[in-house]
Amino acid sequence: MRTFYPCLLIASLASHVNGQWVQMPSPTPANLWSMAFFTENMGYMNTNAQLLKTVDGGETWTLTTNPGNVDGDFSFPSSTVGYMAGFYDYIKKTTNAGASWTTININNQSLPIYSVSFPDVNTGYVVGINGFVRKTINGGATWTAQSVGGSPSLRHVHFVNPNLGTAIGENGAIRRTTNGGATWSIISGAPITSLEDIFFLDENIGFIVGGSGTMLKTTNGGANWSLVNTGTTEWLYSVCFRNAMEGYVGGTSGFMMKTTNGGLTWATEDNPIYLSTQHIDDIAWKNGHWITIGSGGRISRNAGDVGIADQTGGGPAFMLGPNPATDRVAIHGRDPQVAMRTVRVFDVSGGLVLATTLTGDVAQLDVAGLGDGLYLLEVNEGAVSGRLKLMVQH
Repeated sequence: MRTFYPCLLIASLASHVNGQWVQMPSPTPANLWSMAFFTENMGYMNTNAQLLKTVDGGETWTLTTNPGNVDGDFSFPSSTVGYMAGFYDYIKKTTNAGASWTTININNQSLPIYSVSFPDVNTGYVVGINGFVRKTINGGATWTAQSVGGSPSLRHVHFVNPNLGTAIGENGAIRRTTNGGATWSIISGAPITSLEDIFFLDENIGFIVGGSGTMLKTTNGGANWSLVNTGTTEWLYSVCFRNAMEGYVGGTSGFMMKTTNGGLTWATEDNPIYLSTQHIDDIAWKNGHWITIGSGGRISRNAGDVGIADQTGGGPAFMLGPNPATDRVAIHGRDPQVAMRTVRVFDVSGGLVLATTLTGDVAQLDVAGLGDGLYLLEVNEGAVSGRLKLMVQH
């Protein structure tokens, strides 16, 4: 993605299948820039001039009568209030979950606003070229200029709370505030390239991606950033994690990489939905699937994540029973000689809710403490792994 918003999405209606990724029907051939969700089911994505909407969790998308914005991102601080960055010193605001949008003029100097971040419905920040930063504390009614030091072109801003925020941009620019923008610090450590996207797992752990395969990671809320060896020179536009371990980046020519160990190592993954001349501009996670958007109106999703047992040569790696489960569920391993296996349980939003180590060919997992609903189990025993769906009903 060229700019930031929270990591969310899903889909299921496929028109083309190739390997792990399926191409989704798209109502437009225009380049898709950004997407975000108000609720589990209602979300938006935009093009240069169009705004697309879904009401079924990303399964289908339709064009709305509201115009989109140019290269701008979203910020949805509540289930009804949302903001969309735009061109020529304006953003758009909705108070009814996107049914209608009003235009808010900020500076009246015809300068682009690239990114918007509202940590709550009233407090918000926008950034643009020449070090442009503005803050509002009344939902956009009035704005105050802030100085970030120098005049970098800022491509993205993200606040994890009303006080702690980071802005990134061209020539390796990183700016950080811990007091709501009253002062901004210049953070060094990035290569001299354009920094495109930023994603925080929590108030401490975050990632930045950008030009020439650049990736940086922080473990102290952005006070310091260290370079991550990605092994690529592709331009990276988007980064997203669904939990502390699993994440994706996307970029030029449909390039993707995946990590399953919190960003320590990355493996290239082919997404054949995108042509060599097309880019992945945003990637997100929702309801057990990854989804990407980008050039030519292309939308793709991960073909089968939730509820699919990994096939490893001799049938399913593991079996569950009973399913649905009430208090305990037996996990049957393929190899009775293996005495130990690890189990991680995720909810449908991708959050890790349980992690444990079990022993024995038929191991009993205690699920009495989990709420009713659908869960994803990741089971590992040595070189064999499996991913299965579990329903809990008390």
